[in-house]
Formats: sequence, C-alpha cells, structure tokens
Amino acid sequence: MVDQIPDEKKKGPVYLGTERYARQLLLTEWNQEKLAKSNVIVAGMGALGTIVALDLVLTGIGKVVVIDFDTIELSNLSRQFLYTDEDVGKPKAVIAGKRLRELNPDVQVLALNSSIQEIHHSIYEEADLIIDGLDTFEARRWLNSLCVDKNKVMIHGGMYGWWGNVQRVVPFETPCMECQPLVPAERLQKACTPPGQRRKTEEPPPKFPALLSIATIIAGIQFQEALKHLLNVGTPLNNYLFYDGLHQQFTTLELARNPNCFLCSDRFRIEGEIYALDKKETVAELKNRLIMTFGLQAPKIILRGKILADDKVLGKIRLKEKEPLFIIDAAIALPLKLFAVFK
Repeated sequence: MVDQIPDEKKKGPVYLGTERYARQLLLTEWNQEKLAKSNVIVAGMGALGTIVALDLVLTGIGKVVVIDFDTIELSNLSRQFLYTDEDVGKPKAVIAGKRLRELNPDVQVLALNSSIQEIHHSIYEEADLIIDGLDTFEARRWLNSLCVDKNKVMIHGGMYGWWGNVQRVVPFETPCMECQPLVPAERLQKACTPPGQRRKTEEPPPKFPALLSIATIIAGIQFQEALKHLLNVGTPLNNYLFYDGLHQQFTTLELARNPNCFLCSDRFRIEGEIYALDKKETVAELKNRLIMTFGLQAPKIILRGKILADDKVLGKIRLKEKEPLFIIDAAIALPLKLFAVFK
C-alpha cells in the first residue's frame, strides 16, 4: 500500500512512496490503491494480449494472470513486444511472465502455460475482469460462455489486417458474443465431422494478416476499457466498436441482447429450452442436429448422469416427455439444458 498525505489544493489525496506511478497519480479520479488490489486475466499472449498485459503491469495492477499454451514463432516478433529472437520455440506464457515481472516487480504475475479450458475455474472466479486476446473463434466462444457462467465482465478484441474491433461483454446487461449478429453464421454452421469419427489429421489454424499498428490501437482501447471498469470512471463501451485503419475511421454498432440466446437469456438459464426429438433417430443423429442448431463441435448428451452412446435409439432409452437432457461441448463452458419433446 502506498503512503498518502492530504493536499489542501486538491480534493483527493496525493500518493507518495513511489515515483513509478507519479504521472498517472496526477489524475483526480485515479485510485492506485484500488488498482493494486485488482486481479485481471489476459487470455492469449499474442499481438493483443502481450500489449494489454504490458499496459496492465506498467500501470500497477495488483495481479495479472496471463494464459497461453502456444510457443513463440519468428513471425510473432514483428508485433509481440515481450519476445526476442532467443525466445523462438519457447512457451509464450512462460517468457511473457518472466518479462512482465522484470518490468514491474510491484505486480504479481501468474503465467499459465495451458489452454484456457484446462485452467481451474477458481482462477477465473477470483478475477475482477477478463480480457480476450485470443486468436481463434472457437476459443473466444468458450471464454465468452465461461464469463457468462461466472458472471465476469469480458473485454473482447479482434483484428484482421487493417481492421479491428472491441466489444465489452457484461453478462445479463449487454449482449454476449452469442447474442450479437456479428458472429459469422458459416462458423456456427460449419461442416462437421460426424460424431464417433475423427479426422486423420488435424488442420492447422489458418494464418491471417496482422499489423502492429492495429494491434496497438485495439489493445490500447481494451486496456482503456479495463481501467475505466476497474476505477469505475467514464462512460463504458456498451456497443460494438469497429476500427478501419485504412480510412482512419471508428464505427460503433448498437447491439441488443437476444432474448433467445442459449447462453445468457433467462429462457435458457432458468427455464431451459424445449427441443423436439424423433423417437426413431439415434443419439448420433441428434448430435448432428445440435451441432447445426447451436454451432457445437462434438457434443456429449447426458441423461440422468450418464453419457448416451451414439448408437442408442431415442425411443428405446425410456426418455420421458420434458425430461431434461444436458449437453456438454468444447465450445461452451457450461452445460446446455434441453427438455425433450417427441414429435
């Protein structure tokens, strides 16, 4: 805790004891002590995540958790500040954590070399804010669903070439990322591998164009929204912000919550969803329909605590009318509850 003495010329206190934060402490609405007690998660240590984490640490956030399971590539070095040539091939989270601790020993940095799905949920529950610096659509969907489940504010950022976007998700107040119409339908209803079958080789994630200038702008906005949230100052971003770097234009799109969103609407969370079944279809066929309806990846269907086998016929498993089925999938962090109604 920093020392403070009253200043008759200002309404608020002037903080002493360190020169590190002297310039930001000149802001009358600033509260360094509050920031020093804050806990922020940055998911993804790529172009956006490394910049946001750097900003958080230099500002003196009390605890910063960085998560990534990827390794550093030479092509990362043109826009990811925390890595050097000597780090190529090493875990991003480990190197990022080391550099961040060196930059500000005041901050507790927890570096987790893991996928976001494998992190113990207590880590997320302890956070005051979660920042999305991920680079895959599937990972972002999962993080969005986790933030809804844990009721955690998430600040999403994305970039592609000359363009970028930011969205602030406040569960049950603003649209989540499943609510809004900007989720590409072709990603939700992509061709899938039938349940029970696996591709012989996993396709590597596609490479997309990326610029340091766009990364710094989008990450800067994410960081600024994080500060406003933690300090409870200013006007928060409640819409979808799009940035066009080629024409130096910002555009905001007003979004509305979807009353039928399967993640954050009361209809699904409290009541569950009635879903029509055919007694003649198999569990595998039902899974395919769920993939197409909700954009799932490889769902598992649970009835009375047991996972149903793909070859089971629905009419022969003694499923009662409006009996709940629970659907778990890698795309969502919480189970989806459906009530069976036969056609």
